[in-house]
Amino acid sequence: MGGGRGPLSALNYLYMGTIGACFYLLGIGYLYIMTGSLNMVDIARILPDLYQSKAVMAAFIICMVGVWLKMAFFPLHAWLPNAYTYAPSASSSLIAPLVTKVMIYVMIRLILTIFTPEFSFNILAVSKPVVWLSAIAIFMGAILALSERNLKKMLTFIIIAEVGYMVGGAWLGNRVGMTGAILHIANDALMTLCVFLAVGNIIYKVKGADFENLQGLFRKMPFTMGAFVVGAMSMIGVPPTCGFFSKWYLISGAIQAGQYGFMVALLFSSLVNVVLFFRVFEICYYEPFSDHHGHGHDHHPEPIDEAPVTMLVPLFIIAAILVLVGLYTGDIVNHIIEFAIPKGLV
Repeated sequence: MGGGRGPLSALNYLYMGTIGACFYLLGIGYLYIMTGSLNMVDIARILPDLYQSKAVMAAFIICMVGVWLKMAFFPLHAWLPNAYTYAPSASSSLIAPLVTKVMIYVMIRLILTIFTPEFSFNILAVSKPVVWLSAIAIFMGAILALSERNLKKMLTFIIIAEVGYMVGGAWLGNRVGMTGAILHIANDALMTLCVFLAVGNIIYKVKGADFENLQGLFRKMPFTMGAFVVGAMSMIGVPPTCGFFSKWYLISGAIQAGQYGFMVALLFSSLVNVVLFFRVFEICYYEPFSDHHGHGHDHHPEPIDEAPVTMLVPLFIIAAILVLVGLYTGDIVNHIIEFAIPKGLV
C-alpha cells in the first residue's frame, strides 16, 4: 500500500524479519533439546544444572541475535527506516510504537524468566559489551537522524536510538536500569504513537513530510503541532512528560553500574533530540521568512487548515496521557514494575 519504494522496503523487512525469527526459533530448539520442555517455568527450573553447557550458551546467543534483528538493534537495523517511512501513515502509527517494543519485552523475558539473571549477567558476563553496543546504537541513531531531511524518516532513526536505550538499560544488570528499560517500553510506545499520529495528520493535509512541506505549519495546523510539541518534549526528556522519568532511571542505573559510556550516550542523544526537534519547530514556525521575497507573508497569514476532528481527538488523548503517565510514574514503578523484576536483581 505504500507506493514508490514501499514494496521494496517491505521485501527487505520480510527477509530480515524471517532471518530474525529463524534465529529465535533455532535457539528455542536448542533449549528444547537440552531441557525437554517449552514451559518457561520448567526451563528456568531445569537450566541451573545446565549452566555450563555450551548448547545452552549457544541457545541464549542465537535467541538474542534473533530478537535483536526483530527489534532493529544497531547494526541490525537496516530494514526499519524505510519500512516505517514508506508504510501508509495509519499503519506506521501502529507499527512504530508496537513492533520493536514487543521484541524488547521478549528479550527482557528471556533474560529474567527463562535464563534467569544469574546466568544472563554473571555466568555469561556479556553485559559490558552489550551495553557498549547499546551506546553505539544510541550515538548512531542520533547522528543518522541528524542527516535526514524527511520528518518521518528522522523519527525512524530516533526509534533506533530508543531501542539502544532499552537494550542498554536491560543489560546494565541492576534493578534501577531494568526498571528504566521496562518503563521506557511503555513510555516510548506512547511517545512514538504521539509523534507518528501528528506526522500522519501533517501528511494527510500537506501530502508530504519533507522539511520543505513543513513551512508555516504552526499557523496552518496549530492543534496538530501543539500535540507534536508535547511528543517531542517527551522524546527530549523534559519533565513532567513521561520520557524524562524513564531516562532518569536509565541514567541512574548507568551510574550505579559504572557504565559511564552509556550515560554519555543517553545525554548526547537527548541533546541531539533537542537539535532535531527545534530544527523542525523553526521550519514550521518561522519559514517562509516574511518579506524577503517581497510577498509580505505577514499581511496575509495562512488560514487554519487542520486535520479532521476524528484525527485530532486520538492525538490529543495520547498527548495528555504522556503528561499523566509522567506524573504517575512513581505509582507505576511501585505497583507494577517492582513486581515484574525478580528479587535476585539488586
